[in-house]
Amino acid sequence: MSFLPARLAVQTCVLSRRWEDLWCSMPCISIDQQEFDMAASGRFEEFVNSLLMFHKAPSLEMFRFYVTRPYKFEVVSRWFRRGIMCCPAVVEISRSANTHCYGLPHLGPRGCCLRRLHLVAIYLDKTVMQHLSSACPVLEDLELDECFIDHPEISSTTLKHLMVKDYISYSGKVLMIAAPALVSLYLVSNAVQWNWGSVLLNDMPSLVNAKVYFKQDGPSDPPQVPCKILCSLINVRYLELSGLDTLLALHEDPDTFPTFSNFRTLLFNGCDLSDDFQMLACFLNNTPSLEKLTLQYCKLPEDSKKRKRMENPKRISIKCHDTLTFQCPNLKLIEIKYKEEDVHQLFGLLSGIWRNLLKTTIILTKA
Repeated sequence: MSFLPARLAVQTCVLSRRWEDLWCSMPCISIDQQEFDMAASGRFEEFVNSLLMFHKAPSLEMFRFYVTRPYKFEVVSRWFRRGIMCCPAVVEISRSANTHCYGLPHLGPRGCCLRRLHLVAIYLDKTVMQHLSSACPVLEDLELDECFIDHPEISSTTLKHLMVKDYISYSGKVLMIAAPALVSLYLVSNAVQWNWGSVLLNDMPSLVNAKVYFKQDGPSDPPQVPCKILCSLINVRYLELSGLDTLLALHEDPDTFPTFSNFRTLLFNGCDLSDDFQMLACFLNNTPSLEKLTLQYCKLPEDSKKRKRMENPKRISIKCHDTLTFQCPNLKLIEIKYKEEDVHQLFGLLSGIWRNLLKTTIILTKA
């Protein structure tokens, strides 16, 4: 019964007299406003008030709440607070875009059992952010999706999985992440909302997987010095960089480029390789343990598209990138996903670096 949405679970209890009070002790509460008609806001408020008031479980395994339509701030805050008072191990709160921006109540001692916290478009004040460190001693999984963060500092000695996607901070403060036990990190940014130079990652010796996605919905300046982020990811085994200008913005002095000794898998998704692959070579020369490289729909040099449509493919001249040299002795597999118009430039790339890939398997996949 705990796997059912709250309204359906209560309705199910009517089927048997032995079940009629089971909803009062369900270890999981999942409230979704979509289950009620738009005209039934009074019924929804009455249902949620009764459910949370008469629920008797001393603690919850999960508290989930999804708000889809505007409601009074004080009422919704009371519901959130009542659910968190049950010391849930998992909290998932989200709202749709057409509702008010509701805030997460202060956790206090009720966060002692919290292991996973997933929030979508929720406001977090300074006290809530501080409670993530001081009041959540077992927190391991944190996801903040399009949240409004007043004090963008995430600090936790127990956090293992972190996702920060398109967060908004009107204060303009630097996003600081201090999580020494972190295993996986996922950062997503919009070019207009977030400057990578305002992201500070402290030492993360346990970090294994990292994904950095730089979104660019329209013309804008490239992100500033994101190499600061790379220097904090030197211990990862898997790194994924996504976004049109991710690599273009990493142009730094090769002598100061960090060395990634633990890298096993490196993935570039939609990145800019139009510098004749020199930044790609810079990565490969600084990843001595790399075993797998994936290039997925990356931007290639412009000369790859300067050819006539009706020309015989067998007679097309292919430019070889002989200047691309690197030392990557453990590289076993290269996967390239490309578009049809990029095929000739890809073969030019491969013919130029073939001498470095005698023991490497290459898989080409056309979109």
